[in-house]
Amino acid sequence: MHRREWLKSSFALGAWTLGGVLPATVMAQGAAPPAAAAPGFAVWLRFAPDGRLTVLSNVVEMGQGTHTSVAQIAAEELDLPLNAVAVAQAPVEPAFASPLLRNYASFGSLGLPLSYRELAPVCAAARHLLMQAAAQRWSVAPEACRTADGQVHHPDGKQALPYAQLLAEASRLTPPKDVKPKPRTEWRLMGRSAARGDIPAKVDGSARFGIDVRRPGMLVATLLHAPRFGAELIGLDERPAKAIKGVRQIVKLPGVIKGAAKGTAAIAVVADSYWTARKGLLALKPRWSDGPHAGTDSEVLRTELLAAAVRGQGVDFDKRDDPLMDPPAVAAALADAKQLLDISYDVPFLAHATMEPMNAVAEVGKNGAALWLSTQSAQDTQAGVARALGLQPAQVAVHPQLIGGGFGRRLEHGFAIEAALIARAVGKPVQLIWSRETDMRAGGYRPAAAARVRLALGDDGLPTALRVDGANPSLLAYSGLTNGPPNPELDWTMGMGWTRHDYAVPALHLNWTDVDPGVPCGYWRSVGASQNVFFYECSIDRAAALAGINPLDYRLRLLAKKPQTQKLLQALAERAGWGRPLPAGSFRGLAMSAGNAARSAHVVQLAVLGEGRFRIDKIFAAIDVGVVANPDAVQAQMMGGTLFGLSAALAGEITLKKGGVQQGNFDGYPLVTLAQTPPLDVLVLGNGERPRGAGEEGPASIAPAIANALFAATGKPVTRLPLSRAGWQLVS
Repeated sequence: MHRREWLKSSFALGAWTLGGVLPATVMAQGAAPPAAAAPGFAVWLRFAPDGRLTVLSNVVEMGQGTHTSVAQIAAEELDLPLNAVAVAQAPVEPAFASPLLRNYASFGSLGLPLSYRELAPVCAAARHLLMQAAAQRWSVAPEACRTADGQVHHPDGKQALPYAQLLAEASRLTPPKDVKPKPRTEWRLMGRSAARGDIPAKVDGSARFGIDVRRPGMLVATLLHAPRFGAELIGLDERPAKAIKGVRQIVKLPGVIKGAAKGTAAIAVVADSYWTARKGLLALKPRWSDGPHAGTDSEVLRTELLAAAVRGQGVDFDKRDDPLMDPPAVAAALADAKQLLDISYDVPFLAHATMEPMNAVAEVGKNGAALWLSTQSAQDTQAGVARALGLQPAQVAVHPQLIGGGFGRRLEHGFAIEAALIARAVGKPVQLIWSRETDMRAGGYRPAAAARVRLALGDDGLPTALRVDGANPSLLAYSGLTNGPPNPELDWTMGMGWTRHDYAVPALHLNWTDVDPGVPCGYWRSVGASQNVFFYECSIDRAAALAGINPLDYRLRLLAKKPQTQKLLQALAERAGWGRPLPAGSFRGLAMSAGNAARSAHVVQLAVLGEGRFRIDKIFAAIDVGVVANPDAVQAQMMGGTLFGLSAALAGEITLKKGGVQQGNFDGYPLVTLAQTPPLDVLVLGNGERPRGAGEEGPASIAPAIANALFAATGKPVTRLPLSRAGWQLVS
């Protein structure tokens, strides 16, 4: 199908669209493409006959506000009022996958950057076509016209045509090539705070999350996984559960993640309501095998991780990961160092603790299936469910809903497969809801990790080389997310926060050892940076102390060739009053994060109140996202990420004893309370050429900022998280 025919067919469906070939600069979208649409076409913009615009987005709204920013992009490029633009979730079809990710998924703080990269040229091209259509009517040059408020204005300034009157003519024109979005100097909406479009419905309760979905004749299920990873069911009396009124069926499920038992790894109770299903589940007295990991113990694992990091006999990263990777140069520098810093760190498994537990509604028929769920990885979910049911992906319809907390947990889709298997067994629509205890104990954790860090320091006290030996389970071995080329020998996420860093360290040697206790791991907000920034930034403060240089000045020297990052730290330091006198017993700590695309940092001001007790008086944060779309949204993301990381820093940990997870709810996995939350001041900068995401930036540097403040107070480094395990307690 040629481009012009594509436009005609789309317009005939009642929605004016702009077509283009992916991954070319110009592409378009609108109504779902006709069955005869040529491969490589996508449809992103849907104009209604009255000129209002709906933008389809493959980014899911999980509270980060990306859909509002998407609307800002479209309104900016098309010169529409913001309230004339709506955003809808695109169908989960190959045509709507991100050309860069080759996936329909939301992760890595890429929602806004990719939306701008892929949508802004589309909208710019659509605006050009509308101007061209108007120019033909008036017999004037298109470039002499201008657009404003959803209209094309005549060069004489007296005539104007609404977009709605130009849609038919514009649909017959050929989309231009190489159309560039507006320069930042012409922005009127982008870069300004805009009210979040998703907030009103969340306030009045009309917003529909995955857990709110209802289908005709729907039953509800909840389940129990084996108490130890890899264990399987060896005995079950179903009669007590089936005797409860409203319990319909007991379904035995196979394991759906790596390392799960070949036999029954979970039991689901299906009933008329959740609480009936839960009551039935509690009536069961299953017997489970010990499984291959019955002896797993967190303290034993910690010792193994630290020992593996000290040995450093794993797999080396190479120059493809970072051009500074040079093991021989590092070995020579370590041998000749004026001073040598050699320190080991460790961190535990962490849960995501999303507000909305895992859930999915599934309907399964003879020729296909449909799912409604809160998911960050709709395409991988579609493929995974299809494999489990023996279907083709096109036979599985996935309907992404609003998400009540993603944080990387909803990149995995085991719960969706379970819902589909239960629905097939029951023969009716089923909503599967995990309890909080199931959610906390089912895995997908941030890996427990240890690292040995060696910094060689020269005569000036600055690093001449860095060697890092890390040990942790590979999250890539467990995750179902399609994210880059798989490499069974190397977990590239272990390099996040170390490789391609802004610090000027002449040579780097990064080595990783896979220590796998059979505990399922996954992506956690900021991924590898969540632990590696702690390791690196605490080491930098130790190095600064050895060199006798102020921690801020030390970092600024390391950033001599990175002026944009220097500006970030300088602006944050000024905001936090770095260098100004503090009350007696108060101290400051600084840490920055360069583990993802954006750059961010924290300064923590705290007071030591006695042995092992401290109070946080204020947290200052700064983030440079390159190009700011919605300052309020960026600020909110940084605040949320900071508190997410703060909870983990203070007391967050998943521990195992005799193979079983000890935490089951928030009594054992506490989150920061309102009373514990200190004043938080966020500085938002946009000193780059391209927009960067903000979702991953808050968690990584808050823990080392606190640790560095405690180091400044006591002279004793913090080498273990959470701080409660390092002998520190927050006093609110």
